[in-house]
Amino acid sequence: MQQQSMTRRRFLSRSAIVGAAVIGGPTLLSACGGGEEDVATLERAREEGFIRVGFANEAPYGFADAAGVLTGESPEVARAVFARLGVEEMDGVLTEFGSLIPGLQARRFDLVAAGMFITPERCEQVLFSDPSYCAPQAFLVQGGNPLGLTDYASVADNPDVRLGVLTGAVEAEQARANGVADGQIETLGDPPSLLQALQSDRIDAVALTTISLNDLLETAGADSGLEVTDSFIAVIDGEEQLGCGGFAFHQDDEDFRNAFNEVLNEMKQNGELIPIVEGFGFAEAAEAGTDVTAEELCG
Repeated sequence: MQQQSMTRRRFLSRSAIVGAAVIGGPTLLSACGGGEEDVATLERAREEGFIRVGFANEAPYGFADAAGVLTGESPEVARAVFARLGVEEMDGVLTEFGSLIPGLQARRFDLVAAGMFITPERCEQVLFSDPSYCAPQAFLVQGGNPLGLTDYASVADNPDVRLGVLTGAVEAEQARANGVADGQIETLGDPPSLLQALQSDRIDAVALTTISLNDLLETAGADSGLEVTDSFIAVIDGEEQLGCGGFAFHQDDEDFRNAFNEVLNEMKQNGELIPIVEGFGFAEAAEAGTDVTAEELCG
């Protein structure tokens, strides 16, 4: 990537954001949404040369690598889209998964790139792009799957099972909808904490997408004694809950979302997403999300 010199205006803009993050950040940043002299989010990002991206440090969806660079399936797709929209750089804002939507609503960042599942409940709070992938769920369990867990109903059938889920993720509500008791559910802030809880016998299984669990299993190592179960699609009231993730935008940023969506869908239809995401294990998932829309998932 060609290096760009930082103009005085861009430097001052970045300095203001850093100061806001330290001193009452959400209050100062929320001013971006109002006032006659304010410009639309995308236009502002083009002028300033960067966009603020919320992520949850959940590999391989969105995370900071060893050098502190924001990467993963969602950030890399977003980076490719923004390159075509005329935005040079992305500044990552690390946030717990459960705080991503509140942070977006408070204008701490301009969009969420964290592989967030598109659900009707979330669609009432934010705007979503069409999905960049669709993926089933599974459990990470002890080797041999001694409790015979296959889906949420199998967890509900055994009240002694302790299920670990990510704060703010869909798995907790899907488990409850299938009869899993609150006392069986352990909610933790990030995937490494879930892995640690499983390894220390605080929980019996971790529920996430197969993509996340395969990454956790690789992190745990070949001698961990853990395994990922066969994948499944959650069912609620007889309806399959298709797990498709997209990019979340503030409800006032419909034009921004639409511009992003137009480029994203062009890349999906042209087969350009797969080379970007296959290194993160998303080739099949990206293909599965090609013909699914946010409108369908929100409905």
